[in-house]
Amino acid sequence: MQEIEDPELATKRTKAIHRAKGYSEAWIEKRMRGIAVQTELTDEWQNRGVNGEPEHAILTAEISKAAFGLTPSEYK
Repeated sequence: MQEIEDPELATKRTKAIHRAKGYSEAWIEKRMRGIAVQTELTDEWQNRGVNGEPEHAILTAEISKAAFGLTPSEYK
């Protein structure tokens, strides 16, 4: 409940878990930025009427294909 009221607590907990697993501070910061970007992207999709599967999967595949030349299923 506290993390819902104060999201910074969740962020601190997540960083502590990654530190305990031995990840570097640079890796942790990169991971946290990635999570923030993903959250912002899915929030924007939701604002535009995209709500869950299969739309998220389709959009994610299109972004991956444009950026890396492969969809997630092709990568696996």
